[in-house]
Amino acid sequence: MIMEREIFNLELSVEATSAYIMLCSLQEKGKILTDDAITPYWQGSPEQFETAIDELKKRGVIEEESYSGKQRYIIKKQCDWAK
Repeated sequence: MIMEREIFNLELSVEATSAYIMLCSLQEKGKILTDDAITPYWQGSPEQFETAIDELKKRGVIEEESYSGKQRYIIKKQCDWAK
């Protein structure tokens, strides 16, 4: 997954943009994007993480799906993002 530079044009919060960049990086490394895999890399508070993920979901940048009994995040194609 290559990070889409369009993320900066969405005018998201700093936390949501940071979360997106982190998700892309982890996905490139072959990680399954679950909370357990992501949170060790998150430098902010758990509340900031939750708010950032919610913002990305609301803008259509990511979606959640069930994976082995847990929720995982899927980074959507740029053309599916809400502007």
